[in-house]
Amino acid sequence: MKYGTAYRRHRTIACVLVLSLQLGLWIWSSSTHSPTIDEAAHLPAGISHWELGRFELYSVNPPLADMLAALPTRYTRPNMDWSSYQVHSHLRSEIAVGRDFLRANSCTALRHFVIGRLILCGFALLGMAVCWKYTKVAVPDGKPWFPATLFVLSPTFLAFAPVITPDVAAAALGCLAVHRFRLFLLDVSSTNTAWLGITTGLALATKFTWCLVFPLTAVVVLPVWRWVGNECRTVLRDVLHLCIASAIAIWVVNLTYGFDQTLTPLGEIEFVSSTFGGEELGESTGNRFRETAIGRVPVPLPKLYLQGIDVQKRDFERGYRSYLMGEWRHGGWWYYYLVAMAVKIPHATQILFLVATISLLRRTTTREQWREYLLLLTPPTLIIALVSSQTGFNHHMRYILPAFPFLYIFTARVWSLGKLWRRLTVVLLIWQAASVLWHSPHWMSYFNEGSGGPKNGHYWLVDSNIDWGQDLLGLREWQEDHPDIALRAALFTSIDPADLGLRFELPPPYLVDQPDVTDRHGQRGPQPGWYAISVCQLRGHHFWVPGGTGSGMRSEGHFTYFQMLEPLETIGHSIYIYNVTQEQADAVRAKLRQRASQ
Repeated sequence: MKYGTAYRRHRTIACVLVLSLQLGLWIWSSSTHSPTIDEAAHLPAGISHWELGRFELYSVNPPLADMLAALPTRYTRPNMDWSSYQVHSHLRSEIAVGRDFLRANSCTALRHFVIGRLILCGFALLGMAVCWKYTKVAVPDGKPWFPATLFVLSPTFLAFAPVITPDVAAAALGCLAVHRFRLFLLDVSSTNTAWLGITTGLALATKFTWCLVFPLTAVVVLPVWRWVGNECRTVLRDVLHLCIASAIAIWVVNLTYGFDQTLTPLGEIEFVSSTFGGEELGESTGNRFRETAIGRVPVPLPKLYLQGIDVQKRDFERGYRSYLMGEWRHGGWWYYYLVAMAVKIPHATQILFLVATISLLRRTTTREQWREYLLLLTPPTLIIALVSSQTGFNHHMRYILPAFPFLYIFTARVWSLGKLWRRLTVVLLIWQAASVLWHSPHWMSYFNEGSGGPKNGHYWLVDSNIDWGQDLLGLREWQEDHPDIALRAALFTSIDPADLGLRFELPPPYLVDQPDVTDRHGQRGPQPGWYAISVCQLRGHHFWVPGGTGSGMRSEGHFTYFQMLEPLETIGHSIYIYNVTQEQADAVRAKLRQRASQ
């Protein structure tokens, strides 16, 4: 009895210490990083949902995470400028509204972002708790602290838990809904049905991905689960209860939107994608269901929920430039996320997952265990397959982040493979902790050792995988430490860095066979001086580059010539600082002329 009491006391102390460390890391990251590209739009979108009761901003994501992050602003009352607001969701005015929000609130805007980020960190705590609980009941030979530790030491979760996006919330709530689905399968009671509906609705209110993953998971798992348990006669009862749970989930989604335009007939909704609007839609709106019988059916979901899915589908149909392993193309690659997982997930986690998979295939497993693993592995498989199938563009590994908790839970079976693997597991966890903490707090730019680390990360991936505008505050600190340097900068951000106090001009551009493309001084790159170049601009991202004085230009590879130069230092692995001498500028210009003549 005394031993058990002491063990529980020590476990409680250890949990408190880990959570305190975790909170400290999140506070550090939240206060260190500037608003990212999408984040700068998510917070004002959440404010618009509360203040205006409208949901057009950032309609490509359900509003739950944004609304929670923006909840404190109902009491702090930031200045709002809605002049850029567009009432048509497909016009995507959230970026412009976000830029106006930063400008209207000056430096106090950062405080609102930090508070919103810390609120969303609660979803990461929920995800850790779900991993612990799910492992305890579904992987009895494993240790529940094992996947929770992998969750804590995941650079992806460390990076995006303190960021105002729906990805971590979708991961935690989606895993919780699947856990409740398991309890439902074990006991089809009214209580479990209600909880399944509530948790499913919350997950659907964070990410559209679950709209397909949840039904497909039920279709795959339910027959097998009942067949293994010799309970095939209960399938009709299960379907009835699942219909009730679905109705509850739909009610939760409607509650999130305040029942905004619920029960609008399908034929009266304006769509912009070819899938829902028609093949010859062009730039206008339409509805392929308008003259059909189904078009008269009222949709039991908010109108903007369907329009959000439609706008997202339009974006994938239209396609955007994507980058992978040094190559830019219009569209994406089916294997993009497999490469991303290979270079972004720590090697320790990769080894543990590989060992768990091999042991599952080689060790004797009961039919009951097989059905548990079927339920556990079906959602992440569907998530990765679904996201990989959308090859209109590939920008962010965070899109598959909801798959990670299930994979962490699956690796818990490694602990049951014997004393040797237990010891090796501890070594691997120590290795991952050292690797991840070494890069604190710049986990968004994390790349594992085999890929060359953050220094070589931009050879593999760009965008939110390494550079998402998160290090502008670090650049501001650098500029404050070097007040006499006249800085030129090409930064990857959706906000005007001048609103954060940065002072700079654009670097002179260089495009092959286009000598008329110069800066406002008539100069063509490279020129001697001090420069700050974002990794995305270094690799040739096509994006609007702010000029530091309210103006700017659209970059189309104007600054890739900096790849020929060695940076003097880096800001958080995403911004490179160069001090170009006249000799270096002349040498690079000669190489560029030589390339142009070939």
